[in-house]
Amino acid sequence: MDDENTLFNVEMHITSGCLIVPIQIELYDEAMLHIQKEILKRIEATDVKGVVIDFSGVTVMDSFLCKTAFDTARMASLLGAKTVITGFRPEVVASIVDLGIDFEDILISTTVEDGIQKVAPATELVENFDELPEDDLEEEQEGEPDSGEEASGEED
Repeated sequence: MDDENTLFNVEMHITSGCLIVPIQIELYDEAMLHIQKEILKRIEATDVKGVVIDFSGVTVMDSFLCKTAFDTARMASLLGAKTVITGFRPEVVASIVDLGIDFEDILISTTVEDGIQKVAPATELVENFDELPEDDLEEEQEGEPDSGEEASGEED
C-alpha cells in the first residue's frame, strides 16, 4: 500500500465550503474504513462546515458498509460539519430498509447538488457569522418582552 488514496480511488475536494466525497468504486470494509478516516482528517485539517458523501457509484452495500457510512456522517457532525449522504441507488435503498438500519438522524439527498444545498446554511454560517437569523431572533425575543412590559407598566 504505497498510496492508499490512489488505491481506494476516492478524490475528495472542497466546493462551496463543502467537502465533497464522490465514491465511485465498489466498496469493501477496509476501503470504507479508510474513507471514513480520511473524511474525519480532512474535516479537522480544513475546518469545513459541510460534507457531502456521494454513493452514486456504489451498487451494493451490506450492513457493515451502511452502518459505517451513517456512523461517518454522525462523526462528521460531532466535528461540526453538517453532513449529507447522496446518490443511493434504488437497490441500495432497498437493502438499507431490509437490513433495518437506523438512518432517521441522517440527512439524505438524491444528488450532490441537492446535498450542497442542504449543507449550505452551515457553510454560510461561517461566511456570514454576523448575519445569522437565529442571533437576530434571539435579540428580538430578549428585547421585546422586556420593552413591552416596561412600556405597559409605565403607561398604567
